[in-house]
Amino acid sequence: MVQTHLYVLAALLISSVQIFSFLKISVVTLTLWVTGGLFLLNVLMAIIFRAQPVKERLSYYVVCALELVIFLFALALRLGFVTHVPYHLPPGLPFNRAEIGATIAVGLGLFPAAYWHRTSFSDLGTRMAADAKTIRERDGGVRIRDTGPGGWMN
Repeated sequence: MVQTHLYVLAALLISSVQIFSFLKISVVTLTLWVTGGLFLLNVLMAIIFRAQPVKERLSYYVVCALELVIFLFALALRLGFVTHVPYHLPPGLPFNRAEIGATIAVGLGLFPAAYWHRTSFSDLGTRMAADAKTIRERDGGVRIRDTGPGGWMN
């Protein structure tokens, strides 16, 4: 599922993204939104899973710092404090430096959650069966009344 989202985001990160016919977003602006959201996601994951092992928490903190650095660089680029990206690519490539940076930001931001909470496709059937069993044992958490509508209607 995470890989699907990565592919969709990577497909969106072409030189500019046409959301609606009247709204055009540059890659730098999209990178700002994505890195900001992934920064908040990793902060939230670090708070929610604070009882987990130190390696997991540390990975969230490191990725938070990296996302913040990428966010600040994209903001400086957007505001004009940085006029160009200091990495030169060979001419003729079908992508540019902003697209590479945005893709790296997405990959780094989603990595800890995808790594620590991963499940394989072959595991899904057994996990769904276990969830169904749990729901059946608890009656799905739904309480069924034995009385008809006369108990609450006048």
